[in-house]
Amino acid sequence: MAFLGDRRLVGLLIAIGVVLLVVLTMVGFSGAYFTSTSRSPGNEFQAGSVSLTLSQSGAVVDGAGMMPGDVRRGDQTVTNTGHRAKLVLDVRNLDTQSPLTAVLDVQVIQTLPPLTNPAYDGPLAGLDRVNLGTFARDEARTYQITVTWPAQDDDLSLRGSETSLDFHWQMASVA
Repeated sequence: MAFLGDRRLVGLLIAIGVVLLVVLTMVGFSGAYFTSTSRSPGNEFQAGSVSLTLSQSGAVVDGAGMMPGDVRRGDQTVTNTGHRAKLVLDVRNLDTQSPLTAVLDVQVIQTLPPLTNPAYDGPLAGLDRVNLGTFARDEARTYQITVTWPAQDDDLSLRGSETSLDFHWQMASVA
């Protein structure tokens, strides 16, 4: 009987060996016999740039010596010199303590190419951040900024008041 147990063990070992031989043969000879390779050299990637130019630097609207009933205008042409980007007009350093910020009205409108609705139309005090849309590469647009001192706002306490601000034209990359 011990011999039969040994024979079964020997048979089992032979069967395992045959299975291993078949598996190793399949793995060893299953590779492709014909191969081809090719190169694609010179692939480089660089981030695009976002930049703009303005038609004028300095004050866009001359507000010196304004009085009730005055209307002052100024134009600014913005050209996108980088890749596709969104233009935002930020107002910085606005003297919010001046009573003129509540009196003066401001309108920002695109004149070239012309649009009928202003991007902003309201009090100077509310002018903060104006989204002016997406520009294609090398696209130029002209914006007119109008500052109005309504004639009915002629309170003598406004005499000698002044306020100032900086227009900050900013391009931001878009996909």
